[in-house]
Amino acid sequence: MARRKRREGHSLQKVLGVGALFSTAYGNVGSSIYYALGVVAVAALGLTPAVFVITGCLFIATAWSYSEATAAMPEAGGASSFTRRAFNEFASFGVGWAQMLTYTATIAISALFVPQYLSIFWPILKESPYNVIGGAVTILVLVVLNIVGIKEAAALNVVLALLDLGTQVLIMIIALVLLLEPRILIDQIQWGVAPTWSQFLYGLAMGTVAYTGIETISNMAEEAQRPDKDVPRSINFVIVAVLVVYIGMPLAALSAMNVGANTVPVDLASGRTVPVEVIPGEPEGTYVLKSDPEVTAYVPLQTLEDGRVVIPAQEPTGEVRTVDGQEVTTLHGTQLGSNYLADPVLGMVRFLPDDVSWLRWILGPWVGILAATILFIATNAGIIGVSRLAFSLGHHRQLPRALGRVHPTRLTPYVAIVLFGIIAVILILPGEIPFLADLYAFGSMISFTAAHLSVVVLRRKEPDLARPFRPPLNVRIGTTSVPLTAVLGGIGTFAVWCVIVSYKPMSGIIGVAWVAAGLVAYVVYRTAHGYSLTKTVTAPTLPASLQEDVVYDQLLVPLRDTEVSDEMMVLACQLATERDSSIDTLYVIEVPLNLPIDASLPDENRRAHEVLERASRAADQFKIKVTPHVVTARSAGRAIVEEAIARRSEVIVLGSQGKRRVGNRVFGGTIDYVLNNLPCEAIINVVPKQGAADAVRASVASRITVPAPAPASREPALPSAGSATSAGDVRRRAQSLPLGRYLASRRDRRDEGDEDDPESDG
Repeated sequence: MARRKRREGHSLQKVLGVGALFSTAYGNVGSSIYYALGVVAVAALGLTPAVFVITGCLFIATAWSYSEATAAMPEAGGASSFTRRAFNEFASFGVGWAQMLTYTATIAISALFVPQYLSIFWPILKESPYNVIGGAVTILVLVVLNIVGIKEAAALNVVLALLDLGTQVLIMIIALVLLLEPRILIDQIQWGVAPTWSQFLYGLAMGTVAYTGIETISNMAEEAQRPDKDVPRSINFVIVAVLVVYIGMPLAALSAMNVGANTVPVDLASGRTVPVEVIPGEPEGTYVLKSDPEVTAYVPLQTLEDGRVVIPAQEPTGEVRTVDGQEVTTLHGTQLGSNYLADPVLGMVRFLPDDVSWLRWILGPWVGILAATILFIATNAGIIGVSRLAFSLGHHRQLPRALGRVHPTRLTPYVAIVLFGIIAVILILPGEIPFLADLYAFGSMISFTAAHLSVVVLRRKEPDLARPFRPPLNVRIGTTSVPLTAVLGGIGTFAVWCVIVSYKPMSGIIGVAWVAAGLVAYVVYRTAHGYSLTKTVTAPTLPASLQEDVVYDQLLVPLRDTEVSDEMMVLACQLATERDSSIDTLYVIEVPLNLPIDASLPDENRRAHEVLERASRAADQFKIKVTPHVVTARSAGRAIVEEAIARRSEVIVLGSQGKRRVGNRVFGGTIDYVLNNLPCEAIINVVPKQGAADAVRASVASRITVPAPAPASREPALPSAGSATSAGDVRRRAQSLPLGRYLASRRDRRDEGDEDDPESDG
């Protein structure tokens, strides 16, 4: 039986369980540790574990809001869909467009870290511009793969997610057992100094980067087997796994790479520090002061155009004092957020004690390969997410449908894939990791805040909406049950957004400009098409029967020495070409009753092999795999049915020349027998007789003018028997024959015809 394959861009099959949802979400959320750990440590220093605890609480509240909304409204789109239901189409688009920024930043930042972790094999990949080139190549490769339609296997996602989680837990346990000293961790914290309060607030904002990705489950809700139960369960599993890793890993990392301080000179004229040159130190990847190789460089470094590496000039974070007649200040930092900002987990491996040096040799390459693979998949998930969201916005007439246009043969939204792939490459060119993290958090916090607010509004607006999951801590205000987790979560995510806009004005300006440009485009588009700015435009929905492609993997083509059979071979080749299927060709030699079944029929055998050879050469032009078969039988119809069963054929392609129905026989004895004993599906292509076809053409020509066809290219002729059929004839039929011209068609003709016309025997 042919397979029915759900076409991309329509309703999705409900095939995902808790395991698949959990592994996919953890693959996205868990991959963030490979860059979030260093980004947060730059600002939060010794308070990095506390930052992850606080933002973890915010993550729990956000995850529960997504659980409630997704279980109640299991549709792709996440916060954009929630906002459409709670507010209106204008608000929904604003949130959706902010999500587009998040996905694009996800693509850029994940791709940029792929070469960073592969630098354990090729150190040059950690240097500029090779890290940027590697990230851009990663994006372009995935853009091409997504246009072609190649997707990662769900089983591979599960395996990689489990390997990733296991590796992170193993590194965490080893570092905590061998290096953890609570007193040292506490002594690293200098309240208000290292970090300063402004650094701590910015560190909290960056800490949310680690938890973005929870919306993945919401976008997959339509594919969940039981979204009302599977979505909340999978989100709760993600919460547990993520909190264990995101609290344990910072403790282990700071145990390996302690917070330290560097004293640097200050230029009173400019009020900034003076650059201090550093040189490579031990272990590999660290730096020491050139003027004093015994002192490790703890703060973030900069590579100058001449190749020198320095502690860059910057505003002092502490007091300026005079030492030996020179004004100096103290800068605090940790190598987790400086030398290993781009690969913090590899840094943890390199700082393992010498007692387990053998583990460094094992874990280093393993982490490099696994991290690069997980980040590669996270990049791909971002491309898939942004293309699916673009299709959704186009489907709801929020943006031109061209943005979500699906490729006619690949069935992939190639316009969105190319457009946002190019934008991601542009974002990656500066190679600024903190900048990408800022944009990432900017868009995410808009989505998270909208999700929290939608949950609260829908509690009042639709109190009777079925909610299979409700988070704890609900209070009743009047007739409305208000979820405190959503209220506190919304306040928290909005505060984080305000911190990013105020502390990083350039990132804030770009983010606001992105949202503003999208809203202007939305207003222009909706106004031009006469759509309301706030009301949902219902898009037409195809019935289920029109949302599936029929896929034939194995075709059976019975052949005779006729032009109709030649056309059936071409039709079968066209069907097989679309899905790279295989064809069995069959020539049945019917043995008369007055001869034994094993009688020698040399002329018929010669003709059979000539017909099959002609068909094989035609199939070669389509690059289709063909297996020829010759059988002898008393009845061609019975032989075709038996061969279809033996070959496990999924469809039989038969041809007939139109004729008058006589008695109970519609097409002729052979085809009628096959149809009455069908072991699989069948395609019957009825070709009109020449006289009737000419009459129709003459009638049409008297009413319309048809341009003359272009001369066909000449091709070498194929050997033939009976009717002469050249390769050019076959190819021209392939170009002109409609691909399903008559699927199981049938004609009643009024002109006289021979009941046993051989061209109707398949």
